[in-house]
Formats: sequence, C-alpha cells, structure tokens
Amino acid sequence: MGENSAYYNALTQKRRKDTERYKKMLPHHAHGFIDECLLRYQVSTAFNYAQDLYFFYQYIRESNPIYKTVDIKDIPFEAVKNLGPMDINEFQNYIAEGHKPDKHGNIKPARQRSIARKMSTVRNYFKFLVKFEYITTDPTLKAVSKRKEKEKKEIRRLDSDQVKMLVNSVENVSSVSLRQKKMSEATAKRDLAIITLLLNTGIRVSECAGLDLSDVNFDDNTIKIVRKGGFEDQLYINENIRNTLRDYISNERPALLPKDDGDKEAALFISLQHRRLTVRSIQHMVEKYGKNTGLKEKLSPHKLRRTYGTALYNKTSDIYMVADVLGHTDVNTTVKHYAAIEEEHKRRASQVDIYGPDNTENGQA
Repeated sequence: MGENSAYYNALTQKRRKDTERYKKMLPHHAHGFIDECLLRYQVSTAFNYAQDLYFFYQYIRESNPIYKTVDIKDIPFEAVKNLGPMDINEFQNYIAEGHKPDKHGNIKPARQRSIARKMSTVRNYFKFLVKFEYITTDPTLKAVSKRKEKEKKEIRRLDSDQVKMLVNSVENVSSVSLRQKKMSEATAKRDLAIITLLLNTGIRVSECAGLDLSDVNFDDNTIKIVRKGGFEDQLYINENIRNTLRDYISNERPALLPKDDGDKEAALFISLQHRRLTVRSIQHMVEKYGKNTGLKEKLSPHKLRRTYGTALYNKTSDIYMVADVLGHTDVNTTVKHYAAIEEEHKRRASQVDIYGPDNTENGQA
C-alpha cells in the first residue's frame, strides 16, 4: 500500500541497480560522487546524475585523441584534473549539438533544459572533487553560465469542448480501426476510469500506474498516491471518479486479473496481459484516444494534468490550492507550467476601469 507497496519497492530497487550499473562503467575516481548522490538524493535523481556523468566522460573520451580507444572506466583522473574553463565551454557546445537520434534517425540540437541539467551534474561533480581535495580549482566557476531566460512557449492544454469530446470518445469506444475497437471494448471501463481520474485530479502518469486496489477508499472517497520524490499523499475523489472506478473494479477488473492467484494482484489498473498497467501503456492509451478524438497535436497524460490545473485555477483563482492538489512544493512551478495565470490576469486587467470613480468614501483615497 502506498510508498511501502511491492510495486514502489521494486521500482526503487531497479533504479538503484541501474545507478550501480552506470557506476561500474565510470572510472573508479568517480564512484565516491555516485555513492554520495545515492545517500543525498532520491534514487531516481541519483540515477540521473550517474547517467549525466557518464555522458560527461563520453565527451572527455571523444574530445581527447589520447583516450579515443580507452574504455570509459579506464580514463585516468589526470584527464579530469587537467580540464579548464574552456574545456567546460566546449562540453556545453558538445551537449548542444545533440547526440540522441529521434525515431527517424535524425539528431536534433539539445534544448536549453538538457544543457542546464547536464551542467548541473558536472558542477556538482567538481564541487565534490574540490571538497575532498582531489583538485584545488573548480573549472566550472569561470566557464560560461547562460543567463536563465523566461520561457514564453505556449502551455498546451485542452479546452472544455475538447475534454467533452475526449470523454465521449472513451465512453463510446470510438476507434480508428476494427482491431483497436475490439481491444478498447475489452478495457473500456478501465480506460474511462483512468481518463476520468487524470482529468479530475491532475495526478502524474507514474502516480496513476502505481495505484493499488487498496489505495482506493470508497468510504472516505479518497485515493492514496506516491508523489514525485517518494512521499505519500491522499487525494479526495468526486462522484464522477467514484462511479467510474466502482464500475471498472466491479465489472471489468476481475476479467483482466490473471487466472492463477488473481486475487493476489495488487495493482488497480490491469493490462490485457493480466499485469499492472505500465506508465508507457497509459501514455499510449491516452495518445490513442487523442487521435480518435481528432486532436491535431499528440495527447499525453501530462497535457491532461495541465488541463486540470488550469481549469481548477480558472474556477477558483486560488493558485495555492492548485499547487497543493498537484503536489507542488513551490508555487512558482504551478505558475510556470500549469495555470494560465498571466493570460487570466491580463484578461481581468483589461476589464478594470482604473481611471473611473473610486469606490472609496466620497471618491477620495
């Protein structure tokens, strides 16, 4: 149940093993940094640090002819010790070029966020080396640090009409092909419960996939989820969610359970393979219904999360409520990614007669 469930324990163990796998591929002098990350951060964060540090050592090997044929784990410490600010600048350009092909085999330039994340790892790595006196000078301090600019990209979400069209598409099992229609009919109640849950709570797809049957409490009308960062949280569900969950649990979930020991399957949402529905499967399912609805842009669970956050803010004008429900520790995250505050404030400002009569007594301040 919750953060102590077998699912989350298995997920944590897998991430730890993946982090240890990257650690073994890194030079021995980098192991202490990875060990410290595992102690200081959530295991998923430590994994990201290990991945990014491995990428940094890839750069060292590719940029220095001496190490072209050397295995990354055998790169000597001198290769790191001799790096200067100009090398760090070159590394930032190396990231920007992009090295991960898309599904068409094309390599696109890295986004600024990707550069910033990898540079955060490198800066923390050199701080670690200075702290333990492996080196005396941190080359990242004099390297270029790009000024953080306010992003002005459009925050994509569904409007109320599109939400109704999406729900109607799921309820009526409208699919683009006969094969998809048959598969959707077998999981229609499950899919409707998931879409309804995402649209009415704004939970993350990982939080949805991690739900166990025991996390749903119909007596209190609550669900228990594990938030990003590993802490447990409880959310209240409305009548719409309650009804779709009850319908799925009573009438469809039993047929999806494995025939042998089906009652031992803890997961709330079950796949046609009789196992816990994965994050990737939920993403594909949401994308499929987005196409069936006729949406031009790809639909994702995160877009449904943004849709919920924005709709809640527009109804309540309470950004702190939105932040609490979405599980944000920093309200600025809510402002930036979910609630269309700037647009709403500008709309309201246009309706204010600032040069008209005051509302104060006798028209004086």
